[in-house]
Formats: sequence, C-alpha cells, structure tokens
Amino acid sequence: MLLLTGAGTAGARTTDGDEGPVRGVPQTVQLKLGARSVAVGPDGRKAYVSVGSQTGGARLDVVDTQSGAVTAEVVLNSGFEVQVGQVAVSPDGSRVYVLYGLGRHLQLSMLAVVDTATDTVIAKVEAPDQPRPNPERTTTGRLSALAVSDDGSRVFVAQAGPKPPNRPILEGARILQFSADDLAYTAAVTVPGKYAGGVAVRPGGRDAYIATDEGLSLLDTSTDTPLLEKTLAGAGGWQAALAASPDGSRLYQVDSAGAGAVVDLATSTVDSTFTVEPGRSLWSLLPSDDGSRLYTVAQGSKVLSIDADTNTAVPGEGVAGLSGASELAVGPDGRTFYVTAGATLRIIGF
Repeated sequence: MLLLTGAGTAGARTTDGDEGPVRGVPQTVQLKLGARSVAVGPDGRKAYVSVGSQTGGARLDVVDTQSGAVTAEVVLNSGFEVQVGQVAVSPDGSRVYVLYGLGRHLQLSMLAVVDTATDTVIAKVEAPDQPRPNPERTTTGRLSALAVSDDGSRVFVAQAGPKPPNRPILEGARILQFSADDLAYTAAVTVPGKYAGGVAVRPGGRDAYIATDEGLSLLDTSTDTPLLEKTLAGAGGWQAALAASPDGSRLYQVDSAGAGAVVDLATSTVDSTFTVEPGRSLWSLLPSDDGSRLYTVAQGSKVLSIDADTNTAVPGEGVAGLSGASELAVGPDGRTFYVTAGATLRIIGF
C-alpha cells in the first residue's frame, strides 16, 4: 500500500501523451474551506470540490489538476450554518451538480447546477415537498446523494423521510428525478424506509438504485416516471455507498460497519456479502474502468483497493497515511486518486 508521508507522491507523469484523459499531478491542494466531495471532468483537467463551513458559506471550488491552482470559487450560498454534499459531473463535462443547504433543519435541501464553460450557477433548485404531518413544524427530508444518467439527461437524488421537530425521521424516503433540460424535478418515487443513503445508476441500462434503512430499492427508469420494482433485504443501509460495475452486471455496496454486498443485476438478488474492515466505516465507492477493482475510503484514513472477484483487500494497493479523508474520485486516466481531506484536495498517482 502506498504510504503518504509528505505533500504528495512524486515521480508520476502529468499526462499520458496527447491522446486520452490527462493524469493528475500528485500534490496537495490547499483550500480555504473544509472539503466534502470531489468529482473530475471527463478530460481529467479539472476537479470540482464542494467546500463549506459554518461561517464561510458553501462553494464549488474548481481545481486545475496539473498546476493545483484553484481557478474558480463558485458561490452556492454565503449564509451561516451551511452544509455541502456530493458532487457529480455530467458525462460530457458541461455541467456539475452539487447538493447543499443551510440551517440545522434544512441540511442538503438544495441542488445547484453549475455551467463548467463559465463556472457559473445556472440553477438552484429546492427539493420538492413531500407528504408531511403538521407541515408548519415538519421539514422535508434531507438529500443524501446523487447520480447522473449515462446520457446526462437526468439526475437521480436520494432523499430521507420528513423530520418532525425533536423526533425521529418518519417513513417516506424517496428517489427524486431531476431533468437536465428543464432544470426542474420531474418525478418523486417513495421507497421503503426512513433514511436515505447512496444512489447509483446502471451503466448502459435504464435502472436506478437507492439504499435506505429498509434495504436496496431497484427502480425502472425507462419511462418518464421511475417505477419501484422491488426492495432487497440483506443490502442497502442509510449509510451505504453504492457503485455499479462498468459492464452493468453487478451493483456493489459498502457501509459504516466495514461490510459490503454484491448484487447480481441480472437476477436482482444479493450474490454475496463480505467484510474488509470490520467495524471501520467505509465511505465512497468507485470501480476501476476494467471492473477488476473497487476503491473506497476506510475510516477517513486510507484508500482501500478491493479485488472485485474475491471481495478482499489487495495487499500493496491503495493509499495509507491520509487524515480526515471524506470522499474519493478516480480520474478518467484510471491511475489518479482525488481525495478530499480536511481543507485539502489530495491528488495521488497510483
């Protein structure tokens, strides 16, 4: 396993020639606010980092992956008690989607759409209302994760059930469908559960998945309104991260207990379960381009490489020596990690 002892690793090439996506230059990029989530453009030249603090507002920082310079600071909200969440880039790189919110009872209630050509916000859209007892006192559910469809036309957002004051969250977790053309939510499908976790879409298919405390819900998205097909017990979890294999045959999950599951998407059944870091939270989950590896952040301190065939950690692969890591992206070159850690973005060659 690669051990980080300084500002970054050395000796990696900055590009792979004139063809294909560029490789990030290993380094530590200092940011002004705490970093939450990161996504990388399809050409590998820009990384997009959601940053925020209780007093500094919420922003999307645009980072040049070659120089490490922050080339833009896109303000989402300049208020206090601001929260920032997950970031996703459209397949063509033209847009970035960011979850954010403000206030204790409105955490991650907003979806911002950023135009990458101009680094400007073109839409800020609040989550649609949901059935709520005592609407004057009950808030809409918190947004937890998002994923963009293959063609970039839709964004799927996970939402928890409504929250009464000083009481547990109620049933009513949902998956929301956002139209990239209309810049508006066009559908909301209630799924079993109160708490919402990760959300994923199937490559090459028309399916979406959401993890909740009741399991893993599978939705058919081939029509204008997604249709709930089934919910699998033995998978899911409100702190679960999801990722589909590049060939669309499997869905992977890791969770806050250091455990994981593999779902066979041909049969919509749990194929196997595994544990790689017992009792240690696993955050973020991404497959390698060839599907042979899964990458995840373990307890905010290291990046693990998991063999997708054996569901075991691969000795000598991954990155150790991280501190305060929160989320992971893999560059389109397939050989660069981007890790948010504290008020930094770590760019790591592997």
